[in-house]
Amino acid sequence: MVGHITYMSDESMREKFGRRLRGKESVSFGFDVDFEVESYLRYRGSQFVNRFDANSYLYITKAMDYFDLTSGRGSVADALRAASARFLVISFSSDWLYPSYQSQEMVRALRRRNCDVAYVELQANYGHDSFLVDVAEQAELVRGFLASTFSASERQGERAP
Repeated sequence: MVGHITYMSDESMREKFGRRLRGKESVSFGFDVDFEVESYLRYRGSQFVNRFDANSYLYITKAMDYFDLTSGRGSVADALRAASARFLVISFSSDWLYPSYQSQEMVRALRRRNCDVAYVELQANYGHDSFLVDVAEQAELVRGFLASTFSASERQGERAP
């Protein structure tokens, strides 16, 4: 349950829950639910354990901990040296898990290599969950990027012997 709140921004937590009590006038100082956020987290926690195998999250967490793009490659720019694809990098202003500065570092490294890269930081209040909540704007960005990539590849194909 504690991990779940790290996916939400501070602002969205305040808007959604604040310090509102759940169906009572004062706190009980017990282990029952006092606050709206507690009720929400208990509900999400029970949903989570019924939908996902806990062991899968152990493996995913380890994979994230061990992954280092620069390992044995020096810098982000060096790690992306062989990249020849077009890139669309989207970040969300309130994402604590993958903050925008990390995306911007990758974009700068790609641009130093003269890679074709587009970058957009979407303003969102939902933290890491923004990519699940605010889908219309990012879907339009991806749609446009894919359409332009397809058009560019067709133009290159027309020029090929």
